[in-house]
Amino acid sequence: MYRLNKKVTTIGVTLLFAGSMLLAGCSSGPDEAQLKQLQSLKDEVAQLEKEVKAKQAEKADLDRVIAEKNAKLKKCNDDQAIVKQRLAK
Repeated sequence: MYRLNKKVTTIGVTLLFAGSMLLAGCSSGPDEAQLKQLQSLKDEVAQLEKEVKAKQAEKADLDRVIAEKNAKLKKCNDDQAIVKQRLAK
């Protein structure tokens, strides 16, 4: 009797496990709300990528301006050093 109960229990657990795997694997796909959410997220990603590109372009412009000002500052410092040197003579 004990062996029969053990076999029935084992078969029952196996069938229950197989049934749960079958149910979990059989989704019909995303529903309308999930598709809308996905599209919304895709739109948000596209917008954020545009903003990133705009900020990168702005950063490049600012880096260019900084480089120009640093070059001008270096030239002024060099000119000042030459004037000081000539005045010292």
